[in-house]
Amino acid sequence: MAGRVTLADVARAAGVDISLVSRVLRGEDVKVREETRARIIEQARVLEYRPNAIARSLKNAKAGAFGLVIPTFNNPVYAQIIIGAEAAAARLGSVMLTTSGEGWDRTNWLEALDGGRVDGLLIAGGSGIDHSRLSVPYLMVNRAVPGVDRYVVLDDEKASRMAVDHLAGLGHRRIAFIGGPAGADTSVRRLSGFEQACRDRGLEQIAEPIPGEYTAVGGREAMRRLLEADLGLSGVVVANLPSAVGALQALDDAGVQVPEDLSVVAIHDAELAGLVRPSLTTVQMPLTQLGARAIELLATSSPSASINEVVAKPMQVVVRDSTGPVA
Repeated sequence: MAGRVTLADVARAAGVDISLVSRVLRGEDVKVREETRARIIEQARVLEYRPNAIARSLKNAKAGAFGLVIPTFNNPVYAQIIIGAEAAAARLGSVMLTTSGEGWDRTNWLEALDGGRVDGLLIAGGSGIDHSRLSVPYLMVNRAVPGVDRYVVLDDEKASRMAVDHLAGLGHRRIAFIGGPAGADTSVRRLSGFEQACRDRGLEQIAEPIPGEYTAVGGREAMRRLLEADLGLSGVVVANLPSAVGALQALDDAGVQVPEDLSVVAIHDAELAGLVRPSLTTVQMPLTQLGARAIELLATSSPSASINEVVAKPMQVVVRDSTGPVA
C-alpha cells in the first residue's frame, strides 16, 4: 500500500468501524468479540500500521520524549546510563533526547529543553542546569544537590568500601584515594566510604585525598603527586574509570609495575577497563539500572513529589590484572 497506512485503512481491511480499531490498537478494555479483536490486530500487522506519533502527542498534549542532560559524552559511565534510560523510555513508547549542551548558548539551550519538546528531564552528574528555572518535571541522576529533593543516585559509599575490602583482602594496608572534582557529591560520598572502610579495617590513611577531576589527565596528575610524595603505598582506590586510566599512564611513565609494585582499583566498570594494560580491577555499579529507574520514577511520580532513591544492586568487584597480593 502506497503512503502511510491509516486507521481507516485498517478499519476497511478488518470490516469494522474506525473508532473500534482505534480503541483496540490503544489496548483499551473495549467489549468486542475475540475474533474481531484478533482480526483488527492481524490486519494492522499485515498492513504494517504504525501510529502517527505526532498526532497522538498533540491530542494527548505529550511530546512523547524524555530529555537527558549529561556533562560530557567522553565518560563511558554516561553511555551506560543512556542505555538504561533509552530502554525504559522505549517500554513507555517514548524516545530519549540526550545532550551535553556543547555548542549551545546556555540560555537558548535551557529554553529548548524546557519548551515542550520533552515530557520530563533527567539531569545527570555535573550538568550545568539551573533546576529552579525549569517548568518541566525533572529528576537529578547520579547527583544529589543540597536543597533539591528529587534525585536517584548510586551507593557510592558502598562502592568505595568494596574497593578497600578487595585490597585489604590481598594484604594491602597502605592505601590512598584519588577522588573527583572538589565538592562533587559523588566524590564526597566515595571518599566517605573509603575513609570509613579504612577505619573499620584499622588501615592507616596514608595521604590526604587528591582530586582527580574525573578525567584521564586529572588522574594522571593526581597519581604523579602521590608518587612524588614517596609514601610507600601498596594500593590506590581511584574514584572513576577515566581517572584510573590516567593513573595507569603515570605509573607506566614512572616505571612502577602494576600490580607488582602498586595495585589499582577503579570505581565503575566499562569495556575500556578490560582493554587497557594492565586491565583494571573495578567496582561494577548498576548504571543501566540507574538510567532505567530514573525514567520509571520520572514517568510515574507527581512533579511535586519528593524522590530520594538509591539504586544499590547489583554491585560487584570485577577482578582483573591491576590488583594482586601485597609484595
